[in-house]
Amino acid sequence: MIDCNVLIVGGGLAGLSAAVHLRRAGVEDVMVIERMSGEQYGHYHRTCGEAISDRMLRLSGIEADCAVRRIDEAVITCAGVDISVRVKGQIIDRERLLEAMRTQSGARIVTGSVRSVRRDADGYTVMTGSEEYRCRYLIGADGAFSIVRKSIFGHVPEVRIATVNNIVRGDSDSGTIRFSVSPEYNGLYTWDFPSKDGLRSVGYTIGDDDVEGYVERGIRYIVTSNDRTVVKEDCCIVGDAAILANPLCYGGIGVALLSGRKAAEAIAKNDLGRYQRWARRAPMLDHHYMEAYRTVRAWAPEDYPDAVVPFRRGSSFILLRGAYGMVRRPKWANVYTSIWMGFKFCW
Repeated sequence: MIDCNVLIVGGGLAGLSAAVHLRRAGVEDVMVIERMSGEQYGHYHRTCGEAISDRMLRLSGIEADCAVRRIDEAVITCAGVDISVRVKGQIIDRERLLEAMRTQSGARIVTGSVRSVRRDADGYTVMTGSEEYRCRYLIGADGAFSIVRKSIFGHVPEVRIATVNNIVRGDSDSGTIRFSVSPEYNGLYTWDFPSKDGLRSVGYTIGDDDVEGYVERGIRYIVTSNDRTVVKEDCCIVGDAAILANPLCYGGIGVALLSGRKAAEAIAKNDLGRYQRWARRAPMLDHHYMEAYRTVRAWAPEDYPDAVVPFRRGSSFILLRGAYGMVRRPKWANVYTSIWMGFKFCW
């Protein structure tokens, strides 16, 4: 039996963010259990878009020299129309960020695959294949298929999207991230981001596209829901385990880092209710994103060109064009608003 004060299941972005902020708050005796190690761990974390807004990185409170390049524009292509949105963000080296957080956390980090989690009189008992751990506070940061969520909370994601991210050779000297929406993708989209030098990150949902000649390829699941139950007694869930990814932009890096911080600060105050209240009130977790997602997934082929009519003359004065669109096409009002808010608050 190994005892600790706080046990974090999952050593990705959300889990390590929690560990860093627990240390900053003076919380001692923190352990992290991570199932992956070595090249498997590195492969999983570098085969993603690696984009995050300046706002989310600032709010996360994580300090690391991990920027690869600046992002100042997002372009959405739909029905032959390019809609340009000015943004402020960056492509990061996710592996470098994780390494910095491991160092900053000062936590005991062990490799193991969690088999079971249970509540007992003294806290929580977590079993791996070879060890038994007991803790007062438990943080589930174990991703889309979280065993902590399943064992303690019992709820499942409303949406689970399998995606493929390809690292391909190409021009990386760009500050633009691109999304393509069409009936071909059934309300979902493909993306094309600059990456590290000489590389691009190209992704899509499984079954909707394919890329040949990739340097590296990874599969991950985007899980999301309107259920914002993230605390149960002295246990909480963060990041993908808490089903917090945005259903429109798939933004998960920023909310993983920020949810880890909020959970850690609540534990430091001995009041996990603070974290629960944040999850229910944060603009980035508003229920309107899921409603907009459902609307777009239900679009008929003729709805795509209809939705972009207000933007056919260009993307200048985009807020005014969006407001005009809401007046002339009120059935898409929540889609317009949610996409704008998504780029402002959620990536």
